Amino acid sequence: MKKLVLSVLILLVSLPVIANAGVAERRQLAEQFLNVNKVKDQVDTMYGKVEGIIVTQIEAIDIPEEREKNLLAMQQIARDLLFKGLSWDSLKEEYIQLYTETFTEEELQGIIDFSKSPLGKKMAEKSPILMQKSMEIGRQHAQQVMPQVQVAIQDYMKSNVKQAAETQTETTPAATEEGSAEKKSTD
Repeated sequence: MKKLVLSVLILLVSLPVIANAGVAERRQLAEQFLNVNKVKDQVDTMYGKVEGIIVTQIEAIDIPEEREKNLLAMQQIARDLLFKGLSWDSLKEEYIQLYTETFTEEELQGIIDFSKSPLGKKMAEKSPILMQKSMEIGRQHAQQVMPQVQVAIQDYMKSNVKQAAETQTETTPAATEEGSAEKKSTD
């Protein structure tokens, strides 16, 4: 009995150590995955695109030449905020945590092995292009269906406004008649 109790105690004491060892290994594999797949480069590219959009929007603001200095200052403020919020250093730990929580050690190792293969490298190379083209397809479909959505919304609004107006008209005469009846009975 003493051996059983001792064994259970040893097991209970060692479980957190065993569990943490698995987390540390997954963290290391998650970081390796991020490196193999050049996620830092993707984040830097995303940062550049977002920065370009903001700079373009700021430059589109029609301001007099004497205020151009302020425009340049606004651009710098936007760049600084973007760099702080979207830099790899600010995102890396959260990315590692995300992959650590999402995948087991075996899954991470399999993904890393695939990523290092010629097919995995090709997939990583083509993924940003596929994502961009997929988003364009979605945007085009949304534009095609938008007129139908607008008509459906207008039809719905017309029928509900008409129905609400009819309901209000139906209740108004009754209220008027009741008011008249009350007035006559008090006379």
